[in-house]
Amino acid sequence: MLRPTPLLVLRPLGARTLTLASHAYLPPGPKPGSFSGPAPTAGAGPNATAPPNAPAGIPHASVASSPQPSTPTSTSPPTSNAPETSGRDRATAESPDLSATERRLVEGIVRVDHAGELGANWIYRGQKWACQIRGDHGTAGQVEQMWDNERHHLNVLTRVADQHRVRPTALYPVWQGLAWGLGAAMALMGKEAAMACTEAVETVIGEHYDDQLRALRPLIAKPDAHPSLPLLAKVLEEFRDDELEHLDTAVEEGALKAPGHSLLSAVVAAACRVGITVAEKV
Repeated sequence: MLRPTPLLVLRPLGARTLTLASHAYLPPGPKPGSFSGPAPTAGAGPNATAPPNAPAGIPHASVASSPQPSTPTSTSPPTSNAPETSGRDRATAESPDLSATERRLVEGIVRVDHAGELGANWIYRGQKWACQIRGDHGTAGQVEQMWDNERHHLNVLTRVADQHRVRPTALYPVWQGLAWGLGAAMALMGKEAAMACTEAVETVIGEHYDDQLRALRPLIAKPDAHPSLPLLAKVLEEFRDDELEHLDTAVEEGALKAPGHSLLSAVVAAACRVGITVAEKV
């Protein structure tokens, strides 16, 4: 029996807004994550060269929308003697004074989501490479559109991690190889298998974002909640909706028709859940 997808449960119609919360972390300019025009012809293989000023860890990120924040080196709450700033500045530039339990929650959320977006970028990179190898440039273009969206997610979460002094996962080299290999292997099996991979990954990620939002509710509900926490929740909601749009696209493009769909989806979903658990701790 085919596994039901959660797109009608997790994402109600009309959930998106014109003003996206994630843009609070980016400089003014064109909407990051949007895609227009033909798919870029840059290579997507494991050794392809990214633009020289693209941030480390973001494969072939768009130079125009790629921040280069410093790497967080401490997990202790930051202190600041800076003068009082506006609400928006506080939301994007300060990290709140939290209890040890609350800080572990925020750090766990940011670290695992940052690791997940790293993995997603390399999955799509592998998929695009495989589609190009097979000469399926139409699917490569669709993959590029979703990949461009994941670049935006990674750019924003890199800034969020820097803001909250969250140490990125120590497993990035492992993430990179496994994610690229998964994306490439599935896409080499054909378009439907590539879309089945996307469907499985985005199903797990959508559910995980919902779990994180539920965990954040008690912190946000406090009368003196720091403005960075409601903003973080809005960013997670936005990214969840993006991921579920990718899920919709994958289903529309034949994910359920992939040979051995149930087995492929179960294996990919299990791998994602293991990755989430490991990233929360390492």
